[in-house]
Amino acid sequence: MGKLDGKVAIITGASRGIGRDMAVVFAREGAKVVVSARTEKEGDFRIEGSIETAVNRIKAEGGEAVGIRCDVTKEEDYQALFDQTVEQYGKIDILVNNAAVLIPGKIEDMQVRHWDLLYRINIRGPFVGCKLVMPYLRENGGGHIINISSVGAIGPGEGPYTEVGGGGTAYGAGKAHMERFTQGMAAEVWQDNIAVNCLSPRGGIASEGQRWFRQGTPYAGAREDGIIMGDAGAIMCEKNPKTYTGKILYDEDVLSDAGVTDFSIYPVITD
Repeated sequence: MGKLDGKVAIITGASRGIGRDMAVVFAREGAKVVVSARTEKEGDFRIEGSIETAVNRIKAEGGEAVGIRCDVTKEEDYQALFDQTVEQYGKIDILVNNAAVLIPGKIEDMQVRHWDLLYRINIRGPFVGCKLVMPYLRENGGGHIINISSVGAIGPGEGPYTEVGGGGTAYGAGKAHMERFTQGMAAEVWQDNIAVNCLSPRGGIASEGQRWFRQGTPYAGAREDGIIMGDAGAIMCEKNPKTYTGKILYDEDVLSDAGVTDFSIYPVITD
């Protein structure tokens, strides 16, 4: 028996990285998974990964999945995503808002259009997804929303400073917004048996996107993949949504609370 037997889960940004790995784990745990992203086939985007590849991997492992393209900046795409999921599987139990863009650089060097792009994908996107999925979750009698955040949401604190900041202000501000949004929405919908939580990796994840940004630079200390996030997310979706909600969580802490003591199954890059 899997943790998510009989559940229907939608994961955005699931063509690669954390989203893809969460989709793989959720399918292993028995969920019917909707793999959603913009990149439908390999070669459609400069970074490796696609809906087709993720779905094929899940099916090759014996899981069940379909791919539905969705640009999270477009309300009509989200609506079509939810409608097609219900048409395919009859319901929605879980939404994972994972789609995001990382735009590095200091504030004074960042182009306004890049700030706007980050806002549309990282902040407006999850808002629209959460808003539009609510009728489906209510009709289903409840469910779980997991918003993927980051340790970047934790700011550098007040000065004085001893070193120059690394230029992650825009991304971190977006994730801090996500965490406040998550708790606010959780307080609004708990009575509908709907949980809204944030989940972040405790350490770095060497996703395809991160590897591309680093241009081959060794990513020592990062986990080789995001399977740990999938395992943590599956545990979260077993919880009572009326009480296990409004939480800002980290993957390792979720697993530790569930009794996991051996993290060696989640390999870390050492050089």
